[in-house]
Amino acid sequence: MSVEIRNPRGQPLTTADRSNAVAESLRQIARVSRFADRKKGIRSYQSHVKTDPLIPLLFLLCFVIPTLAAVAYYGFIVSDRFVVESRFALRPALGSVEKAAPDQVGTNSGASTHQMVAQDSLITTNYIASRPMVEAMEKVLPLREMFSRSDIDFFSRFSPDKPIEKLVKFWHDRVHTAIESGSGIITLTVNAFDAEESLELSKAILAESERMVNALSVRAREDAVSESVRELQRAEDRMTKIRVAVAALRNKDGVLDAQKTNESNLKVIAELRSARINLAVQLIQGQRDLSPGTRRIQDMQAQLKDLDDNITRIERQSASEDPEQRRILADSLTRFEAFDADRADAEKYFAKVLVANERARIMAERQLEFFTMIVQPVKPESSTQPRRLLMILLIAGGAAVVFTTAVVARKYMA
Repeated sequence: MSVEIRNPRGQPLTTADRSNAVAESLRQIARVSRFADRKKGIRSYQSHVKTDPLIPLLFLLCFVIPTLAAVAYYGFIVSDRFVVESRFALRPALGSVEKAAPDQVGTNSGASTHQMVAQDSLITTNYIASRPMVEAMEKVLPLREMFSRSDIDFFSRFSPDKPIEKLVKFWHDRVHTAIESGSGIITLTVNAFDAEESLELSKAILAESERMVNALSVRAREDAVSESVRELQRAEDRMTKIRVAVAALRNKDGVLDAQKTNESNLKVIAELRSARINLAVQLIQGQRDLSPGTRRIQDMQAQLKDLDDNITRIERQSASEDPEQRRILADSLTRFEAFDADRADAEKYFAKVLVANERARIMAERQLEFFTMIVQPVKPESSTQPRRLLMILLIAGGAAVVFTTAVVARKYMA
């Protein structure tokens, strides 16, 4: 007997309707099956956790013990640290060390002020973290006693019997520096186990750093003065050499100043020619009224001849070569002009070097204040390190992660 399946309307089902009904039934069966498997897996994992004897042990070792140790250490054992922060900048107070300018005195050893300050800032931060700084602090403060008192906890305490290398490493945990890239401000952070000691140590570090930087500037200023003195000596020797050469030329040619001698000769020639013109006019006027044989006419003619002879002689001395003359004014004038140009250049150069040398000497005698304090170190009123609650929470969180990882690994290994 066959049963005919009909839809809700009472009509027989088609082949497509039967296929859709079968597919829907299969999807429902698969959904129920997956849900049952998931519940079974959860119950299996829970039963595995409850029955695995290593899970409580892992919880104790990975979470409980580290958390209790963190609470015990940071809550009751670790010593308080008092932090002193100061900020300063390195800058010349009223100018920088000046050497002779390259375009004026022929030296190129001058350094940019900004480059010098940036370099001194890096030198300062490196010096603060160096062994020489630690040794300098040991001379002014009982550094080992400050870090090895009995009231400091064992893990934070420094053993006074350890070598200087260990003390430098311990120093890096107590003293930190940082430079702001834009402004060049240096931040110094000092943390010690006593507020007063932390303040004293911060002040001592600042004083020693300033002394070191000023010592560097003293060497730079002394170098500037020495270089200016050497350049001044070279300029003076050059000027003296040219002056000696000019004096030798004067003694050789018998002319004190060729330029002035030439100008004087030209002036004399002009005056002689003016006098000759006046005398020639008088002679022409006298010849109209007097005979050529009169005494006055003859005297005028004799004076004209003397004037012509003098003019010719002076012109020959100025521009021509006469074998009988001991001096050749034209050649002397050429040599004097060459020496005069060198002499003027040497004197100008010497004057510039002299000014630069005086400036360097004045700068070397000044005490330049490189340190500009922005935030003065002050005595802290309470400890800010260690951050007890934060450290406990971090250790507890890390322990929880370790415990979870151990449980998951245990499940997959089982």
